[in-house]
Amino acid sequence: MERNLSSDNSYIFVLGDSRIVGGDNVEPGFGKFHASLQNLDGHHVCGGAVISHRHVVTAAHCLVGAHPRFIKVVVGTENLDIGGLQYDVRAIYIHENYNTSLRLHDIAVLKVSGLFDLQRVDMIRMDRDELQENDIVIVTGFGADEPKGSSSRKMQKLQLPVFNQKTCRFAMRYARKVFDTMFCTFTRIGEGTCHGDSGGPLIKNNKLVGLVSWGIPCGSGFPDVHTRINFYIEWIEGTLEKSIKKCCRNEL
Repeated sequence: MERNLSSDNSYIFVLGDSRIVGGDNVEPGFGKFHASLQNLDGHHVCGGAVISHRHVVTAAHCLVGAHPRFIKVVVGTENLDIGGLQYDVRAIYIHENYNTSLRLHDIAVLKVSGLFDLQRVDMIRMDRDELQENDIVIVTGFGADEPKGSSSRKMQKLQLPVFNQKTCRFAMRYARKVFDTMFCTFTRIGEGTCHGDSGGPLIKNNKLVGLVSWGIPCGSGFPDVHTRINFYIEWIEGTLEKSIKKCCRNEL
């Protein structure tokens, strides 16, 4: 599903529902692949990951009903009050089978106007390998550190182990079903994702393995559930190819 600048002007950029709890400020220069999706007032709403010269991958639920002109992408900084490059959004591509209630296929791609400055921004490679239980991943984000709290202006990071899938399904059975296209992380009460972390990247060995999708915020003792990137690489690559074909030659 694509929304471009010719879409209905009634669409607005709404707040996503998921600062990292129990995390630490990232060291200077870390996370140059991380994108902050913001509204026109400069309020951070969701995260994302830079995957090409002009594309960011994020969660679909961050963008449903949103219009490109009401979204700004800020990259190249771990502190949203210092530095950073801001880009307009040209188009939104939401997975055609995204299910809002199930949070299934919770993935989308943004195309920005212009090209990212790769002297200040990193593109992250996507990991095609399957995650295993107890693999250690790193989640980064500008989310809140408490329920209904304000988002952080400084990027946080937290190391988390991949949680047993069967146990996660049981733990989350009264919230939503955990599908095979999802994976879970969990350590303990007081650590996890929170409002504003949605769509943010999870990495392993400097490769993108997941996107923050849903859970019971914030570090409340339940697993966090994420979209598995390896399941969607073909869709992402096809979407990038389609979006490039729509570009005018002088934009390439």
